[in-house]
Amino acid sequence: MWQQLLDCMGQRRVAVCIPWKGEPIELVYWYGVLAALGIALGAVYASKHMQSEGDDPDLVWDALLWVLIPALLGARLWYVAQVAMSGSTYYSLSRPLEILNPRLGGMNIFGGAIFGMLAMIVFAIVRKVNFWLLTDGALLGLLIGQGIGRFGNWINIELYGPPTNSDWFGLIVPAAYRMVEFRDLPADTRFHPTMLYEAFWLLLCFGVLYYLFRRYQERFIHGVLTGSYFVLAGVGRFIIEWWRPDQPGIQLESGAILSYSRILSMLYVVVGIIIVLDRMGYLKIPGIARPQTQKQRAKAYEEIQRERERQERARERERQREERRLQREERARIKAEEEAAALAAAEAEDEE
Repeated sequence: MWQQLLDCMGQRRVAVCIPWKGEPIELVYWYGVLAALGIALGAVYASKHMQSEGDDPDLVWDALLWVLIPALLGARLWYVAQVAMSGSTYYSLSRPLEILNPRLGGMNIFGGAIFGMLAMIVFAIVRKVNFWLLTDGALLGLLIGQGIGRFGNWINIELYGPPTNSDWFGLIVPAAYRMVEFRDLPADTRFHPTMLYEAFWLLLCFGVLYYLFRRYQERFIHGVLTGSYFVLAGVGRFIIEWWRPDQPGIQLESGAILSYSRILSMLYVVVGIIIVLDRMGYLKIPGIARPQTQKQRAKAYEEIQRERERQERARERERQREERRLQREERARIKAEEEAAALAAAEAEDEE
C-alpha cells in the first residue's frame, strides 16, 4: 500500500494522495496548492495596499469571503459556456455537478474577474467602503495570484502553444497531454510554454505598477490602478492568444478563429481605458462619483503621511514606556536580590 501511495504522489500533477478502501486516492493537486498560494499572497498584498492608503487592511479579508466563491463559480461557468458556444455537447444541464466540477476541464480568468468584480461592488455598497481603493489593491494582488497560478498550468502541462520548431527552446509535451492536432508529431517536439509567457507578463505588470505606485503614490488617484490592470492584462492576453490553439472561438470568413478570450481581452482594454480616463477626470462614467482632483489627492496623501507619523510616534512612545517598565522591574529585581543577600549574610553572622 505504501508503494502505491508513493507511486500516486510521484505523478507530476499530484501533491497529496491518501489511502481509501485499499486504494490510493488523489486528494490534492499542485495546481490547487499554487492557486491557494496565489490567492493568499494576493490578499496579503491587497491588505498592505489598503494599509499604505490609511485604510483598514482587514477589509481585504472580509471582502475575500464575499468575492472568492463568486469568482471561482464565474471562472468555471465561463469556461463551460465557451465550450458550449464552440458547439461541444460535453457538458449538459442534466449533469449539473459536472458543470460545477473544475477538475472536468478547468476554469477561465475572465469569468472569475467579472463575477469577482460584481461581488466586490456588492461588498462595497453593503459595507460602505471605498470601492476604487479596494479594487486597486485587489487587482494588483490578482496579478500576483494569476502569475503564480500559471505555474500550476505548467505543472499540469496544459495551455501550451504550437510547436516552436526549435530543438532546444520550448516545452516537451508527453503524448498523453497533447492536443489532437499534435499527437502525430515526434516525441521530442517542443511547444511554446504560453502559460509561462503569461506568468512572466503578469508578474512584470505587477512589478511595474507596484514600482510606479510606490514612487508616485501621492499622485495616484484611486481607480487608476484598477483601469491599468484591465489594460495591461487585456493587452497581454490578446497577444498570447496568438499561441493558444486550444481556445474556442468564432470562425471568421477568412477561416481564422477569433477566440472568445481575445474578444474579452479587447473589451478589457476598452473598459480599462474608460476607467483610467474617468479617474483622471477626462470623462465621466454615468452614476459614478467624480474622483479626487490632483490637489485633493495630494492633500489626502499628506494626511495619510501625518497619520502614519502620528502612529509611528505613538509606537515609539509605547516602546519607550515598555523599556522604562522593564528597567524598573530589573532594578526592583536587583534590589530584591541584594536585600535577600544582605539578609542572608546578617543571619549567617548571628549564627556565628
